[in-house]
Amino acid sequence: MPATERRLQIRGLDIAVLEWAAEGVPVIAVHGWLDNAASFVPLARFLNGVHLVVPDVVGHGQSDHLPASANYHLADYSRWIVALADAMGWERFVLMGHSMGAAAASITAAGIPQRLAGLILLDGIGPLAFTPEQEVQRLRKLLGEGASTGAPRYFSKLESAVKVRQRMGRFPISSEAASLLVQRGTVEEGGRYRWSHDERLKGPNTHYYCREQAEGILRSVETPTLLISATEGALQGWEDFERRKGCVPNLQHVILTGRHHLHMEQAAVVASCINDFLATLSRGAT
Repeated sequence: MPATERRLQIRGLDIAVLEWAAEGVPVIAVHGWLDNAASFVPLARFLNGVHLVVPDVVGHGQSDHLPASANYHLADYSRWIVALADAMGWERFVLMGHSMGAAAASITAAGIPQRLAGLILLDGIGPLAFTPEQEVQRLRKLLGEGASTGAPRYFSKLESAVKVRQRMGRFPISSEAASLLVQRGTVEEGGRYRWSHDERLKGPNTHYYCREQAEGILRSVETPTLLISATEGALQGWEDFERRKGCVPNLQHVILTGRHHLHMEQAAVVASCINDFLATLSRGAT
């Protein structure tokens, strides 16, 4: 079933949404940093019996940017998730997130346990955490050279943007996955293309968590949780990973061969795990 494009007024801003409507479980999916709703297009093809709603997170894709006087916070992303569920009329739903989206989903799950039927984390678990020394370094960057993110980058053709997106950040992705993200994540200006996301997203955030706060959030997740991590993803080899897993009371962990964007590159395999998890939730509710 193809996605339906929607635009919703949420918290005073125009938010772009992809929706796959079907009889079944209501699911909100949240993409990662500098990605967009196209991140879940490959996975949507293989999910069974779900009503899937995927926003371009504020500041990303085709959604509005925050005004210059506002900042992007993970905790505020959680407020956008709750507002989206309210706009859909969903009192209870399953929340899924990839990478940054998994961090926002973890915070949301801790904050509204009564509204979540299930939590699905894709190669991410909880928010980033920093030591006091790292926080000082971040603060100096925020107030110094990090205060300006510079001019947007332009491309003469989309193919060039795809090649850049393939190697952007720490985790490379396939050309097919990059193409999906680029098609939704660029705008044309005068025959050239630039990223549509807010350039401020590339600068330092104004707030992070310490380890104790991050672990406290994860210990407060009451809903059944499925964590799918990749063998070449963000979590493998991370020294805090096992500690964080142990914080979540009702966690099922599946390791799949693949990279950080495994939900795009190994969509059928990831969807099979999710379908099994959702079926378990349904049996538990009866």
